[in-house]
Amino acid sequence: MASPLDSINIIREGAYLPATATLCSLIIFLWVLHRFSVQRKNRLGFRLPPGPFAWPIIGNLNQLKRLPHRDLHERGKKYGPIMMLKLGSVPTVVVSSSAMAKEFLKTHDNVFASRPQSAAGKHLAYNYKDMVLAPYGPYWRHMRKLCVVELLNAKRIESFSCVREEEMLLTVRSVWEMSGQGEKLVNLTNLFSSFTQAVMWRILSGTKISSQSDAQVGGNGEEIKKLAVEAAVTVGAVNIGDFIPYLDWMDLQGVKRRLKKVHNSIAQVIKKIIEEHEQRRMKLHKDKDKEQEQNAATKGLIDVLLEMESLDGKAITEENIEAIVFDIFLAGVETTSTTIEWPMSEILRNRGVAKKMQEEIESVVGRERAVSERDIGSMEYVQCVVKETLRLYPALPLLLPHESTQDCAVGGYFIPERSRLIVNAWAIGRDPSLWEDPLEFKPERFMGKKVDVVRDKDYFDMLPFGAGRRGCPGTAMADVTMNLALAQLVHCFEWSVDGDLDMTELFGVTTPRSVHLLARPALRLSTCP
Repeated sequence: MASPLDSINIIREGAYLPATATLCSLIIFLWVLHRFSVQRKNRLGFRLPPGPFAWPIIGNLNQLKRLPHRDLHERGKKYGPIMMLKLGSVPTVVVSSSAMAKEFLKTHDNVFASRPQSAAGKHLAYNYKDMVLAPYGPYWRHMRKLCVVELLNAKRIESFSCVREEEMLLTVRSVWEMSGQGEKLVNLTNLFSSFTQAVMWRILSGTKISSQSDAQVGGNGEEIKKLAVEAAVTVGAVNIGDFIPYLDWMDLQGVKRRLKKVHNSIAQVIKKIIEEHEQRRMKLHKDKDKEQEQNAATKGLIDVLLEMESLDGKAITEENIEAIVFDIFLAGVETTSTTIEWPMSEILRNRGVAKKMQEEIESVVGRERAVSERDIGSMEYVQCVVKETLRLYPALPLLLPHESTQDCAVGGYFIPERSRLIVNAWAIGRDPSLWEDPLEFKPERFMGKKVDVVRDKDYFDMLPFGAGRRGCPGTAMADVTMNLALAQLVHCFEWSVDGDLDMTELFGVTTPRSVHLLARPALRLSTCP
């Protein structure tokens, strides 16, 4: 991902910025006017949060490093758990403690429930018609209710357990085949990505991603896989126009061009899938018995959406359906596959963790069968490994930005309207005031403790899925998928690596490993499941 500094250097070199005295004077005037307005509001009795000096026009953009979650964590040690930055012309509040996160995301949740405007929201997410990037309001509440009540409720998630289990068994078999029965290294990064894509595609469409009927995704699904990766990369790219609006039209980094291209490709795929489902549904509707039989076997979330004509009297359009499918597929794939990589990396570095997992799994399922989802509830240590992963390696180290809808005071500081809020979940999970040995991977810290990071709305000591109104509605789905994948892979194989593991990360929407995870499997069970 391009550094914000790279974009600033382009501006400094004068490649695109018109060098006219009139424009420069106007920019300086607007900046001074904005500073005066903020100072006037501060006389209401509050001061802005502390933070580093902000330069005119660019603010603190040129100071951000290539791993912003780490950089902001270090700055937080100097300025405190609530810090003010200026990213271009955007006042930005950075929160890096559990207590302050609770203030913003629970106490003042109604004020910070919106999202800022962005190129990704406009050009990739159907012009804010999705749920993740849409601003707070009646439309967002309508979409959120549809997802939570109709699509991602507990009963619906449980109904797809057979899909997750079947795809996991196929993944285990592919591991053994790709390794040449234990002779070669397996690229686990690619494996996890393929697994989560296959699961999410089946949940959405009711068909396998490799189905020959899915000609629109390249027959074997390679096209949709590439599109998913490209979408994640472009969403994570820093777009200078989001922070300096009067430069947005120039598209200095070509981010908007890439977003439009990816959106058009994804929209074509999703639209064709929806059309095929609609046609199939109409044909099956003529034969009620066949319809029930077929739905029981292949019914996915797209079918559920097509059966809904309205929610609370509001019509569900095809564009609504496309936006929901876009959200669920991309969010479910990227965050889950990235998160599964990190505990596997820690397991490969720590044989003690793997041994404890294997002993617990065998006490529940023995060595004669594979793990099923109903077994996970009896595997406390496996669940602790996932929790410890979510603490140390949250899928989104910096939660997606919120935006304030009015002036307010939080923690004794004045927060202007339309301020951007960034919560550093990565820093909160490593806070030494909350966690003993915070940098150590110790699943045992959760043993015997009833910590539900998925459902407990008052738990802010780690925020892997966000919190408040904007908390991720797919947390239960992600949690059960991660537990099943880890348990199955550790139960079936002994894993080893050549040399030391590189544990450095990249920054984007998520924080994947900087190098792919390669490991060699040795079969533990009598036969491969």
